[in-house]
Amino acid sequence: MLIRPSDQADAQAMAHVYVQTWQDTYLGLVPFGYLYAMSAGELERGFLNETRSKHTLSYIAEDVGEVRGFISGGYARQADDVYEGEIYALYVLRNYQRQGIGTQLVLALAAAFNRNDIHSMFVWVLEQNPCRRFYEKLNGMYLHKKRLPVGGEKLDTVAYGWIDTGLLAA
Repeated sequence: MLIRPSDQADAQAMAHVYVQTWQDTYLGLVPFGYLYAMSAGELERGFLNETRSKHTLSYIAEDVGEVRGFISGGYARQADDVYEGEIYALYVLRNYQRQGIGTQLVLALAAAFNRNDIHSMFVWVLEQNPCRRFYEKLNGMYLHKKRLPVGGEKLDTVAYGWIDTGLLAA
């Protein structure tokens, strides 16, 4: 599996991975109508903008020329006294999960954060997400919980944080 920075040509594949992963992972957790109204075509523009942005770092997991997962992040979207960086998105297609790809992506982003003087980071994840223990296995520290709007409902999310991206990336 090749882990590399994303570029504009990856936007369509990133949108596809995003939609497919949401539909596979969140069925029964997120309103059905919201999941199946998701459109990779509609999301592609957002990912294209992300790959062009100097404020977002994103990496692709590529296998045989196909994108199997991605991660993106940057400065925390809400000011925080401790955590400078935020993982905005981490998605790996179901058939490629539990193979270390997510870990490789997190480590790549942590290293990029460290190179860009972002020395701590956190991530929000749905509390009912069956994959959230992944962050605990990476020694993410449980920070707190809050309710966020998703698909017209308020769902519980939890934050995990890493105080030192340099240690994580090492």
